Amino acid sequence: MDERKKVFCVISGVTVFLWGMFALAGCGGQKPYVQEFAPKTSHEPQGIAVLPFADRSGYDQGAKIVYRLVLVELVKQCNWRVALEGDVFKIYRQMRLTPWDVPDVEQLRIIAVRLGVDTLIVGEVLEMDEKVTPSGVSPALSIQVRVYDGKSGLLQWSSLYRREGGDYQKMMHFGMVNTVSELGKKMVQEILGVWKEKGLLSCVDS
Repeated sequence: MDERKKVFCVISGVTVFLWGMFALAGCGGQKPYVQEFAPKTSHEPQGIAVLPFADRSGYDQGAKIVYRLVLVELVKQCNWRVALEGDVFKIYRQMRLTPWDVPDVEQLRIIAVRLGVDTLIVGEVLEMDEKVTPSGVSPALSIQVRVYDGKSGLLQWSSLYRREGGDYQKMMHFGMVNTVSELGKKMVQEILGVWKEKGLLSCVDS
């Protein structure tokens, strides 16, 4: 088995393990689950690249929706320098990678060097759905987001999160989220918020 397949198997194993723990914990936790794989350091990234998200949900354009939400929120929340989507996909084409490919350690390092970043974000949409109920549309979303060190290509931490639109309902229908885009936006904001709370990423000084 070559190195790339080994890395993919390890990542897949971690995903299954974390998803199992997530399910046992009740799935829709109030905060994103975070698993750290490296010693915690106060890290202000010099640049971040969000790599194409993989879709396991079967929802049309699901991976692209979440991918772009992550791009937007990274800039809005802390003004991090984020690599342009077009530049990322250009490198994928040059390296003959498809959006659903999981880059191996060496490929991650190459991508980081070419984009001039030191932090890489990779993700998966595990579930995305919009169910029609008597009270309206009820979206559900499960995502995993992994953060890699660009210099070493090694996994630093991973977050797993599942929410439904009704989780945000306060009274009657007030506060209820009705679309997967709106739900995804809230979830990405909460994931980034937990990362900052835990000191995994620090904001760029303005």
